[in-house]
Amino acid sequence: MKRTSAPQRIVITGASRGIGRATALALAERGAHLVLCARGIDALEEVAAAARSCGAASAHAIVLDVADDASVRAGCRQVLELGPVDALINNAGGCEQKTFLAQAPEQCEYETVVNFLGPQRMVRALLPSMLERRTGTILNVSSLLGAVPCPTTATYSGAKAALNAWSHALRGELTDSGVRVVVFMPSHTDTEGGARSRFDGVYLLPLDYTVRELLRALDRAPRSYTTSPVFRMFLRVAAVFPVWGERQVARSTRAVLASSPKPHAPPRTAHLPTPSPDRTPWSRGAPRRTEPSPPPSTCSDSPSEQTRAKHPS
Repeated sequence: MKRTSAPQRIVITGASRGIGRATALALAERGAHLVLCARGIDALEEVAAAARSCGAASAHAIVLDVADDASVRAGCRQVLELGPVDALINNAGGCEQKTFLAQAPEQCEYETVVNFLGPQRMVRALLPSMLERRTGTILNVSSLLGAVPCPTTATYSGAKAALNAWSHALRGELTDSGVRVVVFMPSHTDTEGGARSRFDGVYLLPLDYTVRELLRALDRAPRSYTTSPVFRMFLRVAAVFPVWGERQVARSTRAVLASSPKPHAPPRTAHLPTPSPDRTPWSRGAPRRTEPSPPPSTCSDSPSEQTRAKHPS
């Protein structure tokens, strides 16, 4: 998104805390029109008031849950009533650091929805208005783990990897449309969510540094962007040597894996039936084909008859 003298209207999901909140306050200092979206109205109103005091041209709080399709449609109608959208920052997300089998299926489904389907829903609702005006920027906040997957975050890594692939494909569809798509991949950042995750040996980036890099990505609109020269070099090397990259991130979770329940096969509750001799597992219930027995010999020169011929009675 090119910086101009005119204030930009920017929609931010997950704006009530963490990277979303800090981004809103940083954009407020630029005098932007902000539309702040999250599930809790009280926290949103607090961020909106802080944004206005920081210099935002306007700051509106809209309750919206990206995990709920109906909530997204209703919330985005309110967004568009405020005016055209210049940029959408899909920041809402979530991660529970656990091994896959230790994670509840409901949590796996939620992480997939909020990290992957949520951005899709926001784009589906707001992209048509951008195309009509032939301008706009979509910035999808992914993760370094979407490029190099990490043990103990299998579902999160998978959802962010899907977000990356979808974003790049969408960019191809929007060629010459005036709408740009950016994948922003922050590394481990000092937020409330980041504090709940443990990655030994990985530097915890200050929140203001990550936000500064996010705004740089928003301004320049590259294909993808991560938060520091060190991590950019890491991604380049890991792209050429993926096994090496996966080993590096796996080392950071050894302690978490050591304290996690070990995966094991579920107990057998019943024995599989043994196939009967006349049926086979692949016959699907049909009797097994058997070769017909050869017919009895009709040759007159059987051994017994030859014996009788040599020794007549």
